[in-house]
Amino acid sequence: MSKFRFNTKAPVIMLTILLEGKGNSKQKIRMALDTGATYTMIPWKTADILGLEPELSKERMEIITASGVEKAPLVTLKSIVVLRKRIEGVEAVVHDLPPKSYVDGLLGVKSLVELKLKIDFSEGILEV
Repeated sequence: MSKFRFNTKAPVIMLTILLEGKGNSKQKIRMALDTGATYTMIPWKTADILGLEPELSKERMEIITASGVEKAPLVTLKSIVVLRKRIEGVEAVVHDLPPKSYVDGLLGVKSLVELKLKIDFSEGILEV
């Protein structure tokens, strides 16, 4: 079991996640652990760096944004490394967060199904 600390006073639980795409492409980004999001969300620039070609994706997900409902491409990451654990074949929605966001993307709960993750909000501890 591993324990990781997070700032209980911060507006989000922020994690640095290693994303792996096609070939040997890798990118680290800052993501918010979003227990209200089903899917992980990555920005367009990251999807391009990882060679995921979101513009060619036939699968689209409806997402609710500040400007209304939009359809965003769904891609599959080779893997993600979160809290020192590798998770293979992670589906991610490609959409940019607002420019003044604290993070680059969102880590949705569907990506964490393989982990036995415990969140202690009062102590600021994530336990895997």
